[in-house]
Parts: sequence; structure tokens; C-alpha cells
Amino acid sequence: MFAKRFTELVLATALSTIPMSVLAREFSDTTKPALAQQLSDSDRDAIFQEIKVFANVQISIRQVIAIAENRAVGAKVVDVSFDGQADRLAYRVKTYLHDEISAVTIDASTGKTVGDAIVTPVSALDLKDKIELAGFGTAVIDLSDVVSIAETYGSGKAVSVGLDEKGGKLIFLVVVVTDGSLRQISVDPNEAPSPLRKASVREKK
Repeated sequence: MFAKRFTELVLATALSTIPMSVLAREFSDTTKPALAQQLSDSDRDAIFQEIKVFANVQISIRQVIAIAENRAVGAKVVDVSFDGQADRLAYRVKTYLHDEISAVTIDASTGKTVGDAIVTPVSALDLKDKIELAGFGTAVIDLSDVVSIAETYGSGKAVSVGLDEKGGKLIFLVVVVTDGSLRQISVDPNEAPSPLRKASVREKK
């Protein structure tokens, strides 16, 4: 939802691997995007340095979701992304409450909020974001569960999560760091997790 820097990096660095299916699946593109060709060696080094830094972060995205939602009764996190390029390691978090989106920064080392929230009324969002937000409201699965499913399925640690649209269908997108690479995994917002569905996740050949 909104800005997905790590989702863009998956495409830019061509780090996606094999497509997956069912509850969680991984997107990939066998062709190298033009954006990947535009990245300099220094840009690539910076990206991989950020991935390396993230590996040592103590506070997880699931913890950040809990921290942000505890700041206000009824608030729901709709988007989280790690930022390792700023002066301090932090998560950029967007929460939804009372027809407003609050963007906050949470320190990735302490879990404390940094600075003031930036509040945007839903009415000021573009149409795509409004559609995604409406889809979030009807989701039958919590964002923490989405992250848990993606991390288990991708055998890694989530670095960003949010709602997006692919082929006319709303999905949760989770970018997971696995063995120093970025993997983009989708989770259906309308499928509640269950042992049966988890077992049915498999790889397309």
C-alpha cells in the first residue's frame, strides 16, 4: 500500500525466485527490468548493505505492528517498511483510524516512536490507495498473521508488508529477507490461516 520501496527493490535487483501458489505465493519476473540496468554498483552495494544491517535488527515487524496498534485504541497497521538508510535504523509505519492514515517512525532498536505522526485524511488519498484501504477493512486475516505466514513460507525475516493490487485482486505483499536476498511473497487477505491451507502451499514447477 502507498510507497513500497522494498517491493520496488525486488524488481530492481531481480532477486525474486520461483513463483508460488495458494495461500502464499512468490512473484518473479524472468526478464530483467530496465530499472535493474539503471542501478550503479554503488546503488547495489547500498541495497545489500541495508539488507545486511536489517539482519541484525532486534525488533521484528510483528513487534512493530503491536507497538503501533497499542498507541491508539482501534488503530490498525496497514503498511510497514524498514528504513536502514536514515541516521537511525527505523520502521516507517502507517496506521488507520477514524478515516485517517497516521505515518509514524519507530526506532528499530528501542521500539520507541521517533518524532510526531504525519496524519493524512483518507479523503486525500488517491483512488488506488482508497481501494486498497477498503480491501484491508474486509480482510479476514490480521497483518501479524500475514507476516508470520510469509516468514515461515519464505524461510526468512519480513522487511516490509502492505496491501496491494495484482491483476485486479487485492493481496498482502510481504518482502522477506532470506539468505541475503529479497523475496516478495503474497498472502490472500480473504483466506484465514489454517493447518490445511498452510499444508497446501506448494511450489509451481
